Amino acid sequence: GGNRRIGFMLVGGGSLVTIMGVTLFFNKMLISLGNLMFISGMPLVIGPGKTVAYFTAPKRLRATGTFGFGAFLVFIGWPFFGLLIEVFGLLNLFGNMFPFLWAMLKRMPFVSSLLSGKNDR
Repeated sequence: GGNRRIGFMLVGGGSLVTIMGVTLFFNKMLISLGNLMFISGMPLVIGPGKTVAYFTAPKRLRATGTFGFGAFLVFIGWPFFGLLIEVFGLLNLFGNMFPFLWAMLKRMPFVSSLLSGKNDR
């Protein structure tokens, strides 16, 4: 209920703050704040036990380490390289969900017409 809503706000807000930090020429403080918000929101969204189980699964350990190393680089003041490594880690962690999201987007009324290039005017 409430914790999940707060978690979604933290994950979404963290993503927006990170994007703002990137657009402001890789502002270290904004990207670090966005990382903290995103990382603290994940356990609230899916629960602490499931978060630990997901990120420490043997087939995801390398991707989790890559994401963690990228976050570490951002926190010590190397936002450009840290963010690149983080994105690589996130794609490896959540890349298998993209086909599902793509299929779901194709079924949404307005989005499906945008994706197919058909205009209903």
